[in-house]
Amino acid sequence: MAENKPYLIVNIILAGMIGFIFIYSGFFSAERGNHPVPSFCEEITGQTAPSSGMSRAFSGIIRGDLDAAREYNPDSLLIFAFFLIQGVQRITVSSLLLKGRIKKKHLLTADVFISLILFLYCFHGQIRAMIRLLSSS
Repeated sequence: MAENKPYLIVNIILAGMIGFIFIYSGFFSAERGNHPVPSFCEEITGQTAPSSGMSRAFSGIIRGDLDAAREYNPDSLLIFAFFLIQGVQRITVSSLLLKGRIKKKHLLTADVFISLILFLYCFHGQIRAMIRLLSSS
């Protein structure tokens, strides 16, 4: 159990951060325009960032307004799905580690592989947009 403790702590922290993102998205509303976190990238560069509208989109998704979410940011549904799946995955992996029914090495390898593939799939639009933005500078 002691050998799993650092990994469990990381999973708990990540699950907590993901939970906080969802709570933030539910608490602040795009309609009221009360999101306290501005886009620092846009403020510094003056250019629209690929992640622009993501907070408003997540708020729309939490409220079931998927059309508005797509309008705020076309990548928002995939990125929201990434965080949702990762939240479930953090809880599942932690549970499996605590039960000890799967070899730690196999579990960690599968966890990293699934997370990496999921990240690349869900963030591919953002990655391409960032590459275009950086290459035009």
